Amino acid sequence: MKRKMVALIASICTVMALSISASACVYAYYQPEEPEALRK
Repeated sequence: MKRKMVALIASICTVMALSISASACVYAYYQPEEPEALRK
């Protein structure tokens, strides 16, 4: 019984981690344009 509970908690944590990291990856590709003052 204890082993099943640990496996259930581990799988829930894995799903949560994957969903959070997948939603954060969208922001990793966003790169704002560099201002003219910083290009020098």
